[in-house]
Amino acid sequence: MKRTLLVAIAVCLVGCGDQSTSKKVQLRYMAWGNPEQMALEEEFCQEFNRQNPDIEVKFFRVPGSAYLNKAIVMFASRTSPDVVRIDHFNFASLAKKDYFLNMNPLAEADADFHKDDFYPQAIREGMVGSQLQGMNVMFGATIVYYNKNLLKKNGLQDPYKLWEEGKWTWEKYREYAIATTVRDESGRPKVFGTQIAGWPLYVGTIWGFGGDIFDKQGNPTFNDPKTVAGYQFLADLRWKDKVCPTPAQGANSAFTFESGKLAMIVDWMGNTPRFRKVIKDFEWDTVPIPSGIGGAVPPVKGNQLIIYRESKHPKEAWRFVRFMTGPWVEERLYCQRKRNFPTRRAQANSDAYLKSTEPPFNTASMVKAVEIGRELPITDRWGEVSTIHTMEIDNLWSGRERNAKVVLDEIQRKVIKMLGEEEGF
Repeated sequence: MKRTLLVAIAVCLVGCGDQSTSKKVQLRYMAWGNPEQMALEEEFCQEFNRQNPDIEVKFFRVPGSAYLNKAIVMFASRTSPDVVRIDHFNFASLAKKDYFLNMNPLAEADADFHKDDFYPQAIREGMVGSQLQGMNVMFGATIVYYNKNLLKKNGLQDPYKLWEEGKWTWEKYREYAIATTVRDESGRPKVFGTQIAGWPLYVGTIWGFGGDIFDKQGNPTFNDPKTVAGYQFLADLRWKDKVCPTPAQGANSAFTFESGKLAMIVDWMGNTPRFRKVIKDFEWDTVPIPSGIGGAVPPVKGNQLIIYRESKHPKEAWRFVRFMTGPWVEERLYCQRKRNFPTRRAQANSDAYLKSTEPPFNTASMVKAVEIGRELPITDRWGEVSTIHTMEIDNLWSGRERNAKVVLDEIQRKVIKMLGEEEGF
């Protein structure tokens, strides 16, 4: 009798102890990032679990270098987490394989979800045809970071004032880059005025010159005269004006913005937390990219949170996605830490975002940059286009060829050929 009772108690202890956990819906969430970002996302998952006692989100991270391959394998093997963060560079190609859930029914059934709460570009990036398949996070535009001390030292007006007056142009940017480039008596550079940003950061320059890399029908336009003019402007900054470090001069990060050896750079808003942490020796701030005949049109881009198409818990996954793109997370991630830019208009225009006690202080310029920004023309063939572009444009940036049209004619030819072939050839 005693033995039977002990067994019964033991069974109860083993079985009964898990009842509260077993009733919870178990979700898995996968993302990548630096240690600080991963710590924040872990914190957000824990807060979601606290607010939603019927759900338990388990967060696991994958190194950025292995992330895409890991995601592809998990999608293809039908072992994907319920919610996955996808870089927008890869969103279209993965969406084409039908890995992502159409969120329209979930959004339409959610009385608290309103697309108008978000910047339209943030919503459009997650659309596949008429289907909402991704909700944007880590969103933002390109912006100009500038060293206020170097500009003041050379008697230059603050670019933010020029922008307010409508006088911040690419030609003025060039003048500032020339004025702030410094060499020693032997001609060796000590400070450069700017640098050539990486692909596709400088697409905003191409748009500013009235050019484009694809037209509205999806045809490549790399060798359009206005596109060529934008590329030539950038090449001339390096080879004619000599205000950009060459690849050899820039090796081993010899000239970086945070070192004080670059007066201005064009980069993503997401660099703000790092610059806040490491820059101690000079004042800096931000301004929208300059304007040209095509206006001032910075690229905007984010990542997407997707729900795996075969998730067994799509409604609960939607609740988690909504939390991660909701006001609570956006205020902490973007308003307080400036890790990127809010996707929600209310958060971007709130005092929490606009009023800052540390640089950048020109936060209104960041809001404006997103408002006037434009999505990159990323399609399911973007990876192949980028490979061709990167291989060929290196001839221009390295100086092997200094005529932009020669290089862009070759890019145009190869991209047209690639688009006429099946994917992967």
